[in-house]
Amino acid sequence: MKALLSPKLVAALLLGLLSGTVLFGLVLGPVVQGAATPPNPYERPYPMPHQFWAQNDEFYVFASGGQQGGLYVYGVPSMKYLSEIPIFVEDQAWGWVAEDTEIREMLTNPWTGKLITRGDTHHPSASKTNGVYDGRWVFINDKQHARIARVDLDTFRTGQILWIPNTTGGVHGFNVGPDTKLAVQNFEHEQYPEEAIRNHLGLDIDPIQGPYVAGVAGIKIADDGTMSNAWQVWGPWHFDMARIGWGTSDGWLITTAYNTERATDPIGMFQRDQDYLFFWNIASIEKAIAEKRYVTTQQAPDVPVVSWKDVEVYVTPIPLNPHGLDISPTGSYILTSGKATTLVVAVDFGKVLQAIQQQKVIGEDYGVKVLDPDAVRAATMDLGMGPTHIEFDDKGYAYVGFFVDSDIKKVPLGGSYQKLHGQTPWKVVDVLPTHYAVGHLVIPGGDTAMPYGKYIISMNKLTKDTFLNHGPLKTENHELFTIGQTPALMVDQMALGPETHYSQALPVSLVKPRVLHSYGDAASLTSRQPSVAYDYDAKEVRVTMSVVRSFFTPGVLTVPQGWTVKARLISGETAMDISHGFALDAYNVTVSMDPGEVRDIEFVADKAGVHWYYCIWFCSELHMEMRGRMVVVPQGEWTPDMETVLPSA
Repeated sequence: MKALLSPKLVAALLLGLLSGTVLFGLVLGPVVQGAATPPNPYERPYPMPHQFWAQNDEFYVFASGGQQGGLYVYGVPSMKYLSEIPIFVEDQAWGWVAEDTEIREMLTNPWTGKLITRGDTHHPSASKTNGVYDGRWVFINDKQHARIARVDLDTFRTGQILWIPNTTGGVHGFNVGPDTKLAVQNFEHEQYPEEAIRNHLGLDIDPIQGPYVAGVAGIKIADDGTMSNAWQVWGPWHFDMARIGWGTSDGWLITTAYNTERATDPIGMFQRDQDYLFFWNIASIEKAIAEKRYVTTQQAPDVPVVSWKDVEVYVTPIPLNPHGLDISPTGSYILTSGKATTLVVAVDFGKVLQAIQQQKVIGEDYGVKVLDPDAVRAATMDLGMGPTHIEFDDKGYAYVGFFVDSDIKKVPLGGSYQKLHGQTPWKVVDVLPTHYAVGHLVIPGGDTAMPYGKYIISMNKLTKDTFLNHGPLKTENHELFTIGQTPALMVDQMALGPETHYSQALPVSLVKPRVLHSYGDAASLTSRQPSVAYDYDAKEVRVTMSVVRSFFTPGVLTVPQGWTVKARLISGETAMDISHGFALDAYNVTVSMDPGEVRDIEFVADKAGVHWYYCIWFCSELHMEMRGRMVVVPQGEWTPDMETVLPSA
């Protein structure tokens, strides 16, 4: 059969087909492939590659747990839960238990000797240098029991708890200064203090009827992070939120009070039209102490207590029942919101200093000069129902959360910030709907001199229909938005337990290099040989126990009934992620050990019989076999030849 197509024609057809295919792809390709829609940077790859989260998360979030008593840790933008840091409560899951003598000491009230294992964490505040996060520590307060904790970011564990004297609790508004030299802790719940304080203040205080008094505690932070009580200033009012200034506001402590009425019931706390924003000159507090214008108490003889009358302090009226109190990155604007109103006020601190110098005063309250609000305000904004907290980005915007409106409103700042955004200040330019009822919000670095911007997290107190129904008690909802564009976009939601009040978000690049994989090195750990010693006078058995895959040494321990066992448990592991534990059946004793960790525990061997101790972490293939036994010999049956004797090394 003859060919129907000549070679030249075939070549021409193939060339035409190829050209048409290319042309078709050029014309229709973007439509067919959807290239007109930019790629979503938050889309997860499939299948999931190993280390995707470790390589792509940009920030660690440290979120207060409220009645959970510690901190939650998760990553951003993944919104993946990583860990909990137990602080003021026992938490067996994370090995934070009072059987450990160091933990017991931290959780014990130094004045009563009582072990306190309940807490209410509210306001984490990260360490800073020159007003910028430095990645060393996160500090946080316990509202219920008047104590402060330091979390060490090399271990993500609590390194110190400092108890605050002269108050029974109800502390709030904790904040660390721009160089981590000073922290402050407000007394939100008014007190009936020790007689020395009452006499020094010279106010009439009825123990039943009130009105009571309150103040603020100054906490010194040493270069190694060690906290100590430095001073206290007391006066007629309670205080809610607190910020230590920087930049324009450097050297000043700023606080709010939502109960300037000095009432003892909620109705009474709404009797005034406005409340106060306070400005305390920190140098004047130090001067009063240097001049010995203070008293001390029997409980804390080394902590000076200063009267508000002996320091430089001013107030200015602000919207009723304020809660938010936040400082812009340059330290120039103080934004506060009246949660019982629709108003948010921006105070220009440069104008505050000018008003003080020019004495632009409209009256006095308990001898404190009241600065003219018109002389110190940059703006009074009517923005919505139930304003709460404020955060700042790196482009000159403030973000205000609203509990009732269930949204976040974006507002351009004034002054020098207009060079960044070029917009009319103090007018809403974006609204971020949330689900639901914003409590706090956080922008990474949003409470520092250098916000990182890019993201905002809304910590919503009400969840309602967001997640699967899981009973009447609902989880909370943390929502992640990107704020590099307008409108902002919600890109993820995260269910989290109770009850976040505030968070800090630190760059991974700042924290990650500090984080330890192991507490110790193999050489130092193996040098601590196992041992058992019996003290017949003290009725104590002192044990040094090696804990390593998959053995406890000693693997058998004999104890006279009723004696105290003091055991030092030494994890010989240095490999990443190999944790062990020590749980003793029929006893309320459970601890865990991270790689290379040393734990000291103490308990009374009051139950006779054979009791097995075993590892509580699935540490190896022989995890089940990792156990030993404690033989408690009944009273009257013990003889010294029953002592545990370890073989010679």
